[in-house]
Amino acid sequence: MVKYFRAFLFAFAVAILISSCKGKVKPIGQAPLDLLDIDFGTKMSTLYPDKYKSKNWDNYYDIPVGEDTRMIERDTTFINEFSEDQKAVGIEYRQRSSSTGDTLAIAVDQTFSSLSIAFSIDDKIKAIGAETSEISNQQTKKFIQTLSKKYGEAKKLEGEFMSKFTIYEWETKDRIFRYATIFNNEKNTLKLEVDKNQGSIKPMEKTPHHDGYFFVINKAYLKDIETLHTGTFVYIK
Repeated sequence: MVKYFRAFLFAFAVAILISSCKGKVKPIGQAPLDLLDIDFGTKMSTLYPDKYKSKNWDNYYDIPVGEDTRMIERDTTFINEFSEDQKAVGIEYRQRSSSTGDTLAIAVDQTFSSLSIAFSIDDKIKAIGAETSEISNQQTKKFIQTLSKKYGEAKKLEGEFMSKFTIYEWETKDRIFRYATIFNNEKNTLKLEVDKNQGSIKPMEKTPHHDGYFFVINKAYLKDIETLHTGTFVYIK
């Protein structure tokens, strides 16, 4: 069940935290992942250590975030999955629960509360997908302007999942960044307000908004993103 909270994001404080941990990648949930400078050689076991494996479900992880946990699914991806030519091409860690108050990753001054990562069979990061919820057009424009100032004017691509949307793309020597926003009318969203002190859970009013999806693609595995079809990655192309 997805817990949904309203919270303010303190980007300045997060930036200080990242600065103090520079060069020291910690497991997801222990410190924000720096999406712009992540080393593609970072191992699965570093980001998703065995100690976080679920005690109740195979191929799931319970990632500690504050006093709570977030559910992560581990899955192998294949080409020709249902034929004799089946071939494993990667491992995906897909986040299945989140809170808007979480800061699992950051890119410049934008924080992200949900994170999914695709690895190659030989344990290299192929792509990262990060989501931020309930953002305004002003926040979106500011993020695009900041990245364009840093990496040059964005290239515009057309993506499609359920409906068409615009993808903004920046390219560096070894990686590609993509960013898209999608309108969410919250028709299929369960929003709950949890009061731990009172021990109560009650539904929250739904508020249509935009969600932002930011992707970091390892150029060495650019062709492999065609095999990513689930979760956050449906908005990568």
